[in-house]
Amino acid sequence: MSNTLYDLLEVSQTASQSAISESYKRLYAGCAEQSAGGDEDATNRLIALREAFNTLSRPEKRKAYDLKLEARSSAPATESPSSFPFFKLLLLAIVLGTCGVSYSKYQSVQEQARLEREKTAAATRMAELEAQKAREEKMDAEQAESRRRRDEAFERANREREYSYGKQVSRDIQRAETAVNREKEREKEREERQRQYDAERQLAKEKATLRRLEAENSRYPRY
Repeated sequence: MSNTLYDLLEVSQTASQSAISESYKRLYAGCAEQSAGGDEDATNRLIALREAFNTLSRPEKRKAYDLKLEARSSAPATESPSSFPFFKLLLLAIVLGTCGVSYSKYQSVQEQARLEREKTAAATRMAELEAQKAREEKMDAEQAESRRRRDEAFERANREREYSYGKQVSRDIQRAETAVNREKEREKEREERQRQYDAERQLAKEKATLRRLEAENSRYPRY
């Protein structure tokens, strides 16, 4: 059983504030798990640890407590029976015991209520985190769907543009081929007209030569 608050926190009376704080956190964490599981002794120990730390973590309270320890250590070990009757000791023990039990129960109830509040706050925080995660996942999904639709629209526009360009190229090629064929036909027509013209000129020359010969023959008849 712990005799002093220092013993309760498992530190020496000359321990530094940081050592007291570290020991308190370590002991409190171990008891908190047991108290959450419904261990009443652990809950009472949590209350005692908190009271001890509240006293020893404040220099003025710690100094007053150290003075009390010094006074208690310097006081006589026992009192004379004649100066402190037995029934007074018994009455004082009963009063102190009743008060201690009542205060312990009160502190236990308060500690349980605090733990329940912490559980409720933790559950609420967890629900908020889950809701936030769900909102973020929904937002990510909506953004992914928006990107997919935008990419599909972009690809569709590219295909339509490529199709229109292909049709335009095909029309240009057809017009070019038509122009070339038309030019070839016109060239053939020109060549054909040139041949007819040359043939007509040749025929006209031959007719003129024939008429000249006939005229010469008629001028100089043969006998």
